[in-house]
Formats: sequence, C-alpha cells, structure tokens
Amino acid sequence: MSKVDTSTKTGKTKLSKEDAQMRLERMRKSVRGPFNRFLSFIIQGLVASIGVFVLRVMNKTSVYGQKILKHEQPPYLYVSNHLTMVDDFLLDPVLFGSIAILRMKLKYFPWHVPEEKNFFLNPALTWFLRKCQAIPITRGRGVFQPGMTRVKELLLEDRIIHIYPEGTRSRNGDIGDGKIGVGKLAHETKIKVVPVYHEGTQSILPVGTNRIHGGNKIAISVGEPIDMSDLYALPESKQVFQQVVDRMIVAMRKLRLKLHEEGNNVVDIPEEWLENDLHAGEAVPA
Repeated sequence: MSKVDTSTKTGKTKLSKEDAQMRLERMRKSVRGPFNRFLSFIIQGLVASIGVFVLRVMNKTSVYGQKILKHEQPPYLYVSNHLTMVDDFLLDPVLFGSIAILRMKLKYFPWHVPEEKNFFLNPALTWFLRKCQAIPITRGRGVFQPGMTRVKELLLEDRIIHIYPEGTRSRNGDIGDGKIGVGKLAHETKIKVVPVYHEGTQSILPVGTNRIHGGNKIAISVGEPIDMSDLYALPESKQVFQQVVDRMIVAMRKLRLKLHEEGNNVVDIPEEWLENDLHAGEAVPA
C-alpha cells in the first residue's frame, strides 16, 4: 500500500510518488485500445446531442467564429471564461460536437479538467467522466499533480484541452484574474491557445441551483489563436507564466467587448466592465 505525505503548506494531502503514478496510469487506461476509444466516442456523441438540445432547443444560442475551430488542428488549449459547473457540457457539444462526429475522430472532442472533489464522487460517475475525457484536478495543488502530467501528455498526443484561466467560476459574471499555473502549462508545452468567451449560460444553471433552465439567450464567441511566440521565447519564470495567462484573459475580454460593441450580447453588464475590456492588455506585453 502506498503511503501518503500530508506535510504540505497548503493543508492539502500530498500524494506519494507511487500513488501519483497509479492515478496517472488509470487516467491513461481510460481511452486506451480500440474498444475504449470507440466507447468513449459513442458516449461523448450521446452527451453532445444532449448538450446541443439544451442550448439549441431549450435555449437560443448564437455562435460567432466557429469556423476558426473547424480550421484549427489539434493540439491546442481552448480557454474560456467560467460561469457554471457545467460549462464543458454546455459549450463543447455546440462548438465541437459536429466537428468530431462528421470527421469521426475522437481527438476533436476536447478533454476537460474538472475539480476532483466536485465531480468524481463515486466509481460509476468516475468511470463515466473518464469516458467523457475528464481528468481530475485538485485545485490548489498546482501543476505538480497526476492530472496536469496527463494534460501535458495529451497535448503531445495532438489533443484539445479545455481549461479555465480563472481557475474557478465567476460569481458575478465578470472575467477574473488568471492563475499562474495555466500560464506555466502553456509556456512549458509551447502550445497554441484558442480563446472563447460566452455569456448567458449562467441563466441555464444559476449558482446555488441544480436544475437546468430553458428559455434563455446564449452567446458564444471564438477568437483567433493568441500569439504567444514572444513570451514562449523567454526563459521560464513566474513573471513570464503570469504574462502568458494574462494574455489569455485579455483575449477573452476583447471578445466580450467586440460582442457588446456589435450588439450581439445577450446580457447587460456594467459599463465599468466594458471600459476595463477596452483598456485590457495595456499593461500586458503584446
């Protein structure tokens, strides 16, 4: 039996090397082999159909810039703002479902990094989430954990990873600050980053509720890949990692500003937020 080291400054249990390696191997096995890959494709196709029903039938969804995703080839990080616990379920089917199904390739279904304690609650749910290409992440443990090792492996295997630079859901709908760990991941892998901004999804599953709501308007905007070449060329440092993730946040803010300036917004937000969006990036190397 592997031992667990609990002597961490953050108060979170630290996995032993043996336990971390065991978890990593379980993640690798989830879609290993033709049968597992086929089963994962079928399950994700079914889940995607439900997600499309929720957004397209129960609610009215407008997508801008989806052609960018049709032209971009994996691997890349797909980064978005975070409004609900089911953003992956709501966004990915509409953005990627038709691409993956028409091309009949599993690699066009994004992988996800949900918080372990919120989703991996029992063996059955854990099995299902693994087939849906979910990787358990422990918030606060940074990039030194099995899940983040698996994310790096998948990027090397030409996969798409959906990740939230803010690290957690926004409680007021605004776009928060980026977490340095996401910048570190991007810089270490020198991976392409595609930004996405969405609004209105918070009305489908408001904070504090567990029932899907209908009759809402949703807007999703996809941006061109972010040019990180200058930052990727710099030596690794906390400052550089922060600049990388800050640039992701700026890209999402610019997408929100454009959406509202063109009148395609579906929610009203404070003018102060749009003013911040207008000046976003002024202090960030471009």
